[in-house]
Amino acid sequence: MGLTKVKKEEEVKNLVEKFTKAKCVIFTDFQGLNVTDMTELRKNLKKVNMEYKVVKNNIINRALQKVNVNNFEKIVTGPTGVVISYDDVVIPAKMLKDFCSNNENLKIKAGMLDGKIIDIEKIKFLAGLPSREVLITRVICGMKAPLYNLVFVLKANLHKLVGSLTEIKNQRLKNSK
Repeated sequence: MGLTKVKKEEEVKNLVEKFTKAKCVIFTDFQGLNVTDMTELRKNLKKVNMEYKVVKNNIINRALQKVNVNNFEKIVTGPTGVVISYDDVVIPAKMLKDFCSNNENLKIKAGMLDGKIIDIEKIKFLAGLPSREVLITRVICGMKAPLYNLVFVLKANLHKLVGSLTEIKNQRLKNSK
C-alpha cells in the first residue's frame, strides 16, 4: 500500500512538471477509441513534439490543484486522456479537431492555457487560427511590401533622373555641333 501511494505521488509530480512546461493542455474523453486509433493519435502527436497520456482522474485532479488551476471538476470525469503540447497552442487544437472529425469516439472536454481552463469553443477558435509559421510569414510579407514599394519608387526616380541627364547630354551635344 505504501508503494502505491509513493507511485501516485510520483505520477502527480510528473504531471505537475508537464503541466508547468506545457504551452497548451487539452483534456479528452477517449471512451470507445480502439487501440489502433489511439496508437495513430499518439504517433501523430509525437511527430510534432506533443504527447497523449491516459491518466487516472484523481492524479489529474491533484496535479491541477498543485498548479493552482480552478474550475476543473467538470472536466475530469470519466475516461480522461491528456494532450500536452510544449511548443504550440494552435497545432494541438487543429490536430484534435481533425482527428475527432474522422473518429467520433474521441471527444474534446476542455483545455488549459496559461494556467486557466478553456472551454471547447475556445479550443475550436484556436483550431481555426493559422499556424505560427503562417502568421510569421504573413508578418514578414507585410513588412516586406512597403520596402519593395520604396525600392520601386526610388528605382523609378533614378530611371527618370538618368533619362533626364541623358536628354540634357544629348541636347548639349546637338547644341555644340
